Amino acid sequence: MRVAKTDIIAGLPAPVARSLVRLFRGRPAGRRLADRLLHDNGVDDLDPVFSAMEVAGYLERIDENDGQIWWEATTSGNALAMASFGKPISRKTADRLVTGLVDRARAYNADPGKPLFIDKLRIFGSYLQPDVDPLGDVDVELTYGWRSYGPKAITDYAKASGKYFSDVMDDIFWPEKELLQHLRNRSAALNITVEDIDLLTVESAVVYTIDDDANALPPPHEKRLVGRN
Repeated sequence: MRVAKTDIIAGLPAPVARSLVRLFRGRPAGRRLADRLLHDNGVDDLDPVFSAMEVAGYLERIDENDGQIWWEATTSGNALAMASFGKPISRKTADRLVTGLVDRARAYNADPGKPLFIDKLRIFGSYLQPDVDPLGDVDVELTYGWRSYGPKAITDYAKASGKYFSDVMDDIFWPEKELLQHLRNRSAALNITVEDIDLLTVESAVVYTIDDDANALPPPHEKRLVGRN
């Protein structure tokens, strides 16, 4: 997904709307999480903002905790969270990005120190249309699972990264964040989602699967995929 910085999304400037859904991507939270972001951008009344984002389909109410409504980014919200403000790319560049993406997936799955495994990478969107050149970005679906799981193992892995985490939730979500960073390799043109793209499109192409990677460490016998089982 590619948008312009000058776009208005659900009443918000596109950069603010993108930052907002990023706060609720992959984990539910109360809207107080957005207080600082919206206040810094001149918004003091959160009710109209969250209502507009809900109507537009970017955020949804998923739970109530002690009387407080929790929110999470929808599929469209996750796409917005990964939206790029960069320039279009050539098909030649897109081909190079896909090749590098697959190479990094192979390297990750061959590393015995990683707590996750990449199950599959599927390409969708404009990259599958050979007559489209240039492209906005390369859309990729990632499915993955845990090799080992447990609060202590995750915390130890996060601490071993040498990074500072101000919140225990940041500890817990570090392996997933690290995986996405590894696959993107700082490229703003790789739009990677963990949403089930079968809900969005019938056209996709598998570019990597662990089952066909002879050098990958085998996944657990019971291959449970995050968000898919």
